[in-house]
Amino acid sequence: MHKTIAKVPAYAFLLALILLSPQGIAASGEKDADTAIDFFQGDPDIEYPAPAPLLVNPMARDYRSLNGPWEIIVDEAGMGWRVITQGDYFDGDTVYPDTGMMLKEHSFDSRTQLQVPGDWNSQVPELDRYRSRVLYHKALTMTPQAGKRYLLYFGGANYTADLFVNNALVGRHVGGYTAFDFDVTGFLRPGKNTFIVRVDAALDETTIPTMRTSDFWKYGGITRDVGLITESDTYISQYHVYLHDREKSEIRGWVQLAGERVANRVVALDIKDAGVKVRIETNAEGRGEFTVQAKDLALWSPESPHLYDVALSLGDASLEDRIGFRIVSIKGSTILLNGKPMPIRGISMHEETVLHPGLSASREDVMAQFKLVRELNANFVRLAHYPHNEHTVRLADEMGLMLWSEVPIVSLIDWGNPATLAVAKSQVAENVTRDLNRASVVMWSISNESFPQTQARLDFLSALAATARELDDSDRPIASALVGNPKEEFADIGKHLFAQLLRDPALPPSTRERLMAIAGGQSASGGAQSESGGGMAVVIDDPLGEVVDVVGYNEYFGWYYSKYFAQSLGVDEGLMRNAMLAIMPGIRFENAFGKPMIISEFGAGAKQGLHSDKGFIWSEEYQARVYRQQLQMLAQSPCVQGFTPWVLKDFRSHLRELNGIQETYNRKGLVSETGQRKLAFQVLADYYGQEKAREEAGAEPGRALCQRDSVEAVPGATGD
Repeated sequence: MHKTIAKVPAYAFLLALILLSPQGIAASGEKDADTAIDFFQGDPDIEYPAPAPLLVNPMARDYRSLNGPWEIIVDEAGMGWRVITQGDYFDGDTVYPDTGMMLKEHSFDSRTQLQVPGDWNSQVPELDRYRSRVLYHKALTMTPQAGKRYLLYFGGANYTADLFVNNALVGRHVGGYTAFDFDVTGFLRPGKNTFIVRVDAALDETTIPTMRTSDFWKYGGITRDVGLITESDTYISQYHVYLHDREKSEIRGWVQLAGERVANRVVALDIKDAGVKVRIETNAEGRGEFTVQAKDLALWSPESPHLYDVALSLGDASLEDRIGFRIVSIKGSTILLNGKPMPIRGISMHEETVLHPGLSASREDVMAQFKLVRELNANFVRLAHYPHNEHTVRLADEMGLMLWSEVPIVSLIDWGNPATLAVAKSQVAENVTRDLNRASVVMWSISNESFPQTQARLDFLSALAATARELDDSDRPIASALVGNPKEEFADIGKHLFAQLLRDPALPPSTRERLMAIAGGQSASGGAQSESGGGMAVVIDDPLGEVVDVVGYNEYFGWYYSKYFAQSLGVDEGLMRNAMLAIMPGIRFENAFGKPMIISEFGAGAKQGLHSDKGFIWSEEYQARVYRQQLQMLAQSPCVQGFTPWVLKDFRSHLRELNGIQETYNRKGLVSETGQRKLAFQVLADYYGQEKAREEAGAEPGRALCQRDSVEAVPGATGD
């Protein structure tokens, strides 16, 4: 009997005594039994309240920053709901009872903290790959005022965030890279108030993004700024002020009020330096629209990033912003900025800084990245693969950097899941709403390398494009990195590689004989000639091209494709890479839709400091060689308006485990994770410097004409 009892966990034995004893049953009954079971089941099955409508321009308001240290509990067991709602924790100010009769097994105190904003992966070594729940705790002493509203603003928390104020559930936000806020007015009380945010970084096949198909580190935590905003009972929630007609200097826009009395209110708009002063009257829903003509309007551009001080006033309350005015439009296959072909000298960039491990969290972190962008002579940044923090877009406004802003629809998504679509549409809406007034954002991207090409996928992404267009009156172009059809199209490029291999004197005789036998005696005269234009065209015909305005395409000639063909033909990979690099100048890119095209990715991996006089793979020399051939190749494509090579710096990736080289980093960066420049950095900087000099001399971008000819299409494949 003693041995049997010893095998039963102590809590189970005690629970059984309580529930099964006559006294326990009489006193507690069935309800207490259910409560005991709930104790172990975790979260209740409820519908979580949604966040409030997103406030724009949060830091220009009555904003109290809550950045800094937050106490935490790592909730790996998933007991957070009970810990919070039952107050089963010490919050730092509680004195441990002398009697020992008060059992609390969780503690928020200064001995365990995380910095906010920041990810937990880079702050705590033990949490480097942690993908579950953490409870964040902050206590705030305040006296809520009558007639005021209080909103808790988050720049971002990855991935699911539940907010509790004074142990009561306020709501839930899903999505790791977009801003949100909760109205906490009714939850506050005079004196000490406790804020607990439960952040769950778990991802699965239904989330945006998924865990397995996205080649970037899924940082967990409250990753961006947090602040408590105080507003009047009626306040300006959102607004959009934009240039509608360049020739007439006509500015249009709207304002949205929130709160108690939103109908028939008057909002004053003042843009002093543009001679604009207008009164906007709201309708029954609190929305007011306006059209006004400005005077001597200076347009925003990379060469002259002019920003105007804009003030919106409701009664005594004023909300100020700095807004640039420009028009992005499309004519045929050309992207226009303020009526002229847009020069695109781009680079892709993840939200990791060179100043410290982990995500960018401050203006200084972003500035370190943008200094490298400027050193490249670039003027365009693809924000991969998710919306970056607000410091990024505001700094880009000031510096004159154009941005491609993306949501994390990457690779394979649960296209038929209504819940997944709802989360995706929410992320598009939050991204567009936050950055509507940022001149630097010149296009919205709805996906990256999404597949397979099914109707469900097309319907899903069409809904996202429609959401963006509905919210953005200024008609910003919609973009996406599309996919090709490598299974069918690699056959033609294989012919060119085959011919190039047979011309290579380094090809072993036995391999040559075998390849000739495969070819049935084919000579080496066919195929694309190295260093020549023409010969092959990569034509993108992904049906998503009908939906978007700008066709992006990711290609990795010189990197992934060589390995595929080497394995298929049984040829030494080094010889295959030489053959691939030789035929690249004869490849050009087009799309079947006659739309503007951007090569949204190309590149090769290299470990900074690894050199090879023979240009072996993973060396800086090989990466630089790939860049030279890529730049020569892309210069032959009139459809291509510009490109954003992959990628500015080495970034963390769960998919990259090659010891001695990658070590959980994607090594395609032009600089290392600490900002050390690789040889390819200067290759691209020199090329862009020449392009910039041409533009400054008055030459327009040379890729304005795009016509599909009769050359047979040879699309490539995709992959980061």
